[in-house]
Amino acid sequence: MLVAATLASGANLFPSLAQSQLTPQEKSRQSFQPVYQLRGHIWDVASLALSQDGQILVSGSFDQTIKVWNLNTKKLLATLDGHTDGVNAVAISPDGQILVTAGGTAQANTDKSIKLWNLKTKKLLGTLQGHSQGITSLAIAPDNQTLVSASYDKTIKLWNLNTKKLLATLTGHSSRVTSIAISPDGQTLASGSGAVGGVDTTNNIINLWKLKTGKLLRTLTAHSGAISFLAFSPDGETLVSGADPSVKIWNANTGELQRTLNLSSIGGISAIAISPDGQTLVSGALDTSVKLWNLSTGTVLKTLVQPPSNNQNFDRLTPSSIAFSPDGKILIIGHGGEAALSNFPIDIWRISF
Repeated sequence: MLVAATLASGANLFPSLAQSQLTPQEKSRQSFQPVYQLRGHIWDVASLALSQDGQILVSGSFDQTIKVWNLNTKKLLATLDGHTDGVNAVAISPDGQILVTAGGTAQANTDKSIKLWNLKTKKLLGTLQGHSQGITSLAIAPDNQTLVSASYDKTIKLWNLNTKKLLATLTGHSSRVTSIAISPDGQTLASGSGAVGGVDTTNNIINLWKLKTGKLLRTLTAHSGAISFLAFSPDGETLVSGADPSVKIWNANTGELQRTLNLSSIGGISAIAISPDGQTLVSGALDTSVKLWNLSTGTVLKTLVQPPSNNQNFDRLTPSSIAFSPDGKILIIGHGGEAALSNFPIDIWRISF
């Protein structure tokens, strides 16, 4: 399996960058330069996670593998096997010690396991079983103890990451739970769901829970499609939800809908991420485009990747996962695409001003 990292220029890859509180004009002048690619996955890169120091990147893929990369050396450190279906979600504990991985499908005979790994030694620490269908999303609370998993089986499960014990099962959704997110203070859990093919739009809901007790706080309804992406802003005041054909911005405390970003494109939304300073939203679409938005105003700052003029290009790569480094200096874009492809790279972009 090919592993490639081509350096664009310069020995100091990630210079210092003062990201906080930039004006919209300054944001629009930021430079995003693709500097190298990580190659190794042979199917869609479905999920990305970074360590708090920004040095270790973990990628989960539909090719049933998890890869651990060092972003400083641009080297593949390990390939973790053990899942028998595509890996939909990866998460790193806040202390950087534990990697959690999971995947599977809506079929009963799918891989329903959640695996815990020692991120330093790459050794398997244990396997959690409890879901009756595949796992769609994972999140770890800031307390470093609570793991949350969402599943096609319409449930959310809370686990103690240290004891590996099941703490609770939340059952407030009537269709597959497609995404989850935990607020930065660890108090609130957001979960999104939706029916396959949009058969019943009443299932396209976002539930907000008190994480410690599992109490349902409120339900948000506005999307016409299944909620595929959820993210809290770094200050915890804003919740972002993505569902074709739009992204919606909510007041996380009151549940008030603040604005809607119409990201409609051929094929729909494929990934979103919020910058660490909470000012910028990055969206990826199945037409291959990648756009930067001002989260406060809902205006487009720039288009990083333009869609091809010829939509009949069946070998095109599409952004399937997006993540920022914790310091906001790096943007990482994993790719998916048509089955004819055999190489699905991860692009590393340098952000400078």
